[in-house]
Amino acid sequence: MTPFLTIHQASASYPVFVGANLLGQVGSLVRPKGKVFVITSTALRERFGETVAASFPAAELLTIGEGEKHKTVDTANEVITQLLDRGAKRDSMAVVVGGGMIGDTAGFAASIFLRGIDLVHVPTTLLAQVDSSIGGKLAVNHPKGKNLIGSFFPPRAVISDTSILDTLPPRERLSGMYEALKGGVIGDPSLFDMFEAGGFSLDEMVRKAIHVKAEIVSADEKEADLRRLLNYGHTIAHGIEAALHYEGITHGEAVAWGMIGANAIAVRRGLLSQDEASRIERVILAYEPSPLPALDRAEVLAATEHDKKNTGSARVMVFPKRVGYCVVVSDVTEEEIAYGIAAI
Repeated sequence: MTPFLTIHQASASYPVFVGANLLGQVGSLVRPKGKVFVITSTALRERFGETVAASFPAAELLTIGEGEKHKTVDTANEVITQLLDRGAKRDSMAVVVGGGMIGDTAGFAASIFLRGIDLVHVPTTLLAQVDSSIGGKLAVNHPKGKNLIGSFFPPRAVISDTSILDTLPPRERLSGMYEALKGGVIGDPSLFDMFEAGGFSLDEMVRKAIHVKAEIVSADEKEADLRRLLNYGHTIAHGIEAALHYEGITHGEAVAWGMIGANAIAVRRGLLSQDEASRIERVILAYEPSPLPALDRAEVLAATEHDKKNTGSARVMVFPKRVGYCVVVSDVTEEEIAYGIAAI
């Protein structure tokens, strides 16, 4: 099978396969050098993990807990312990099957185990297919903030089976759609137009969203400049998630509200017209993100202090100037972020 595209980053190049019914073909799409360990969640073992494992001549299945409360250094250490107990070596391959939390946590473990073993992502959520599996960023959470402990580690391959997306719960599917919509605002007006018009196929949307992220991570692997555009909406979103202790809202929903908050700041700064901000907000709200639970806005603001994009005393945020074009601003004040939080 020919890859949908090949991502060329500074440290490595890797293929991305996109299509229907790929779970049972994973073993034929990658060539392991040593033992294969399929890592998934307990909940996804029977649904997806066993199919992927069966595609290899011999593979061992490892499982971890699911949910943001398990996206920790302790869980990554559990994965490493299981790999050691099963006899994993430097030539072993970790095939990670699951959504963003599984991909990040098990992928991070693979990136630091014996200084890194081959890693294959098999993302099973829309959010993971359009975002977290692409680009080689892996991270776990810290009590003070989201994704504060991590590494840059490109995979050997990414294999996205789009036929499983229709089986996702509606709210989980929407979570990924907000991240894809973000891609339209930062880099592809035609992708945004697709959301605005409605009636598109998930397969087409996944491919367009992957293209946006692939172009950015190819130009900036380690978030020195251009890659920071991918964090549009995420400063406030991560603050929301931390203030809610990663409960009651999906990551994509937090990003949806975070984009609206960022737009409010952009309008106030004169970077974005009110008409364009209203257009973006109208499309976001058309997909009905869940209302925010009651939260302490002071806690949201405090959590943004630990945003990993910040440098020194500067607060860094991404603001759109129009659909398809965003800018990185490095002198955002605490008062401005409070204004954006109040706008959601």
